[in-house]
Amino acid sequence: MNPLTQCHKKIQSHCKRNLCGLWFPLLLLFSLLLIGQTTCSSSNSPLPPPSITSAAQPNQSTQTPVPHPEKTPLNWMGHWYGEDKRETLVRDVAQEFAFRNQDIDITLKFSAEIVGERSKVLTAAYIANMIQTGKIEWDIVWMDDQIYQMVGETLKDPNWGEKYLVNIEEVPGFAQSQKSFIIDDPTYRKQTGGILVGPYLEGYYYTLYYNADLAEKIGVKIKAENMTFDDLLGYVQAVDTYNQANGTHIATFYEAADWTSLEILFQNLFKSELGDFETAREEIVSPEKQAALLKTLQAFEQLGQYHPLIESHAENDWFMTRNLVLEDKALFYINGTWMYSHWQGIDEDKTFKMIPVELPVFQEVDYYLGGYIPTWAIMKDAPHREAAIKLMMYWSTPEVAEKWVRYTKNPTGIKGNVASAATGADVFDQFQATMAEKYGGNVHYAANAGYIFGTMNSQLRPELEAGLRALLTGQATAQEIYSQLISEAKE
Repeated sequence: MNPLTQCHKKIQSHCKRNLCGLWFPLLLLFSLLLIGQTTCSSSNSPLPPPSITSAAQPNQSTQTPVPHPEKTPLNWMGHWYGEDKRETLVRDVAQEFAFRNQDIDITLKFSAEIVGERSKVLTAAYIANMIQTGKIEWDIVWMDDQIYQMVGETLKDPNWGEKYLVNIEEVPGFAQSQKSFIIDDPTYRKQTGGILVGPYLEGYYYTLYYNADLAEKIGVKIKAENMTFDDLLGYVQAVDTYNQANGTHIATFYEAADWTSLEILFQNLFKSELGDFETAREEIVSPEKQAALLKTLQAFEQLGQYHPLIESHAENDWFMTRNLVLEDKALFYINGTWMYSHWQGIDEDKTFKMIPVELPVFQEVDYYLGGYIPTWAIMKDAPHREAAIKLMMYWSTPEVAEKWVRYTKNPTGIKGNVASAATGADVFDQFQATMAEKYGGNVHYAANAGYIFGTMNSQLRPELEAGLRALLTGQATAQEIYSQLISEAKE
């Protein structure tokens, strides 16, 4: 019998026994509860959650989401997989954006999953292949200044972005979301072929990290700022002397086969010799720059006399071996301030024995190696272009910028954030605060060789990097590498 019918019969029976006044309220409540129990599954079912298809996480359900034909798909190639809170930020933004835009169905897949490993080279090749075949599988792609350069080398077109990427500066509201120097300084457009391709979320400084445990063991005290090349040479000599005396094989510098990070040291030394910020970053060739080139190559030849590179440098995959310095395999590690996130994701405790200090210079200057870069770009022929633009504009909001600064201890080019590394207490926070106060907006890094050889020779960077490695391994002289580079440069 239906529970409601039973309840009514009981009420009638009790009323006949003149007990209705006592039992009626209780029985009425009971009947209402029964009705609710039988109807809640159909009349009060919750709304389905926002739709995101993403890279699997621990304990994450692999159940296929119910398709929503009315939703607009959005295929997003992610970045920062395995990079601690940077990856967290990507997943946070995906969830928040999906919740706010329930008409968009996001598929987030990290570039490392798409091409098989975390590689700018393979990512650039993948993007170039999409362009060449016309099969645009990802609306949003991983894109920074280096990937842009690599795609340009494959397509043999340094301005390929104008043809194949959305110029996000033309999107209403974008220019107002970025800090003024991003819009006003033509340097940022030059990074990506004359257009702005995405939000300039990521700011960074390049730094010379040293392993504090090894520095103490070897007996060297590393300068935090105003380090000269002669200071650096003294540290290199000290490591070599220690190894000879103790039969050890501690490297002075970590290096990888797929990322010549010592090019960063070269670029900072070269630019410091010029003594002027505008001269250092403009893409013209001059006798002054040729002299600075030779001097910097000679400095690398000096370093090469002391066997400074880690023995495995020719085999090291950067992403897979970025932990070696944490394991006391090298004294120095040259890279960007993003290494905080990388090392935090590997070993939180060992991260804090890596101390960031300023890169050495030939002479003191009021500018430094660093900058701001985009992280994503939208393909111009993307099937879901408008949804992609909407997501990139969400990345450009103050609330996302705020999270970026707090999560990563890096600056940002997006307006509105109030978090500051200066408020922190650890060595990474202190480094950020010092650099911001000392150099302000006078930061620049060139992803190509145009700053040495001029715009016509911007693609000579691979030849330069090969030359630097030859000098550091004692396989060539500075004069030989200099003559080779000058001969390959177009007039």
